[in-house]
Amino acid sequence: MESHSTQVSQPLLNSKQKPPSYRSVESNEDKNLSQWDMVKLTICFAGLQFAWTVEFSYGTPYLVSLGLSPELIALVWFAGPLSGFIIQPLVGAFSDKCTSRMGRRRPFMIIGGLLVCLSMVSIAYSKEWAATLCGKKRSNSPLDDEEIKKMAIMIAVVGFYILDFSLNAVQASIRALVLDIPPVYQQEAANAWAGRMLHIGNIVGYFTGFLDLLALFPFLGSNQLQVLCIVAIIVFTLSLLYTCLNVKEQIYEPVDNDPRAIRYLPSPIQKICNVQFFSWMGWFPFLFFSSSWIASVYARTHSTDDPDYFDKSTRYGSFALLIYSWTSFVAGALIPQITPTSPSSKNPFTIYNIYIISHILFALIAWCTLFVNTVEQSIILIGSFGIPWAISMWVPFALVGEYVQQEDERQIEENTDVRPLNNNDIEQDTCMNLEHSPTSSSTTSTLENEEKFAAGMILGVHNLYIVLPQLVVSLTSSMLIKLVNDITHDENNDKFGWVFRFGGIMAIIAAILSRYLDDLHVCRR
Repeated sequence: MESHSTQVSQPLLNSKQKPPSYRSVESNEDKNLSQWDMVKLTICFAGLQFAWTVEFSYGTPYLVSLGLSPELIALVWFAGPLSGFIIQPLVGAFSDKCTSRMGRRRPFMIIGGLLVCLSMVSIAYSKEWAATLCGKKRSNSPLDDEEIKKMAIMIAVVGFYILDFSLNAVQASIRALVLDIPPVYQQEAANAWAGRMLHIGNIVGYFTGFLDLLALFPFLGSNQLQVLCIVAIIVFTLSLLYTCLNVKEQIYEPVDNDPRAIRYLPSPIQKICNVQFFSWMGWFPFLFFSSSWIASVYARTHSTDDPDYFDKSTRYGSFALLIYSWTSFVAGALIPQITPTSPSSKNPFTIYNIYIISHILFALIAWCTLFVNTVEQSIILIGSFGIPWAISMWVPFALVGEYVQQEDERQIEENTDVRPLNNNDIEQDTCMNLEHSPTSSSTTSTLENEEKFAAGMILGVHNLYIVLPQLVVSLTSSMLIKLVNDITHDENNDKFGWVFRFGGIMAIIAAILSRYLDDLHVCRR
């Protein structure tokens, strides 16, 4: 991604030449990214997802061990939608206007990263911190003291809120970074790479959680969660720093007029958001309660009086999520390869059709929980969720990125006397001579800033349709769990399975809405 100067008037573009930037005719940066550039841009997703795996795999079991009921735990996850509503749109808007020499996204990535590390430490050492704050020496079982127990719960809950807020800040920044850097014809490829890194983060995170970390690294903590949090902090920090140090951002230059506020979503984006809402209504029950569901299946065939019951059941959950991560990684690597690169192709495996199939597959898997009776069956079922997850981490973000970049290109064409090179020009190896007036450069530069701001706002609004389901699922799952408990009066009932099945119904609605997404007819590379 080295900078170099380009000529405005260009001769015949042959197939061996790199296509120029789509954003700006006079761009000083060749935005055609190599595969290694993609890795440097997206490796931070692996560290981010590693941190998420700690929360999703150990969050609910750890809160249970502190003495919180499942109903209250469901309400603790209110931190997710709250942080999504507040943090991601704010980070999107403020980072778009950030004039730091470090770039627009990296300052928020670094600040958010520091808060992630602090919150993970507070969660892992909540019992020890509680004993210290209560002015009492740590005993072998500090939660025997009711005062320390309440303080530990408070520290852990606050820690989870800060963790959610900071992870969302980092996520908003790196998602915007992926939209900023590649041109429109590489948006699908960039988001596919982001998806692969998310799957790698899942694999490494869940595999690490499955290992007996206390035996391997006893010097990092006194229990599995403490060691896991320290390892997660190291992985997260290194991956984030690698992206920050190796990706070059364009410094934002303010313009006289404020960029246009988004008063409504464009129709293609609105349709994607509608699908995302119901899709994530299905995914959040899985993300919140997959480990707890496996633990409940484990409890049906094993004694809960076993002193190692918590660690064993949690490690089974981590193992199942590891299988799920491998499945999603393989699916994320293979499925993008079968999609057509040209809108005129008769290949039926378009990203739109694949997206519809993923929702249907999710629903089928969710309802198969009715027939699960053993831990082995639950592990296989959790693993199979990796296929629709790989698609959900790729398709909708690629479609949003393609639309935003395509709109940016269209606006440049409408507001200047320069037509940016488009996909058909590249594909058909056409001849184009680009000419511009002395004022077109500044007009294009101004427009570029405006469109980047609009792009960030679209990402922020799109994210609201992801985090709002988290709020709905937090409330709905709490009521559903209580209803099942009241009906069965059995501690080892299938309450988490019914939460999964509720998600399956939501996935069917998402599949129906996916049929109405707009095809943008983008040639992809």
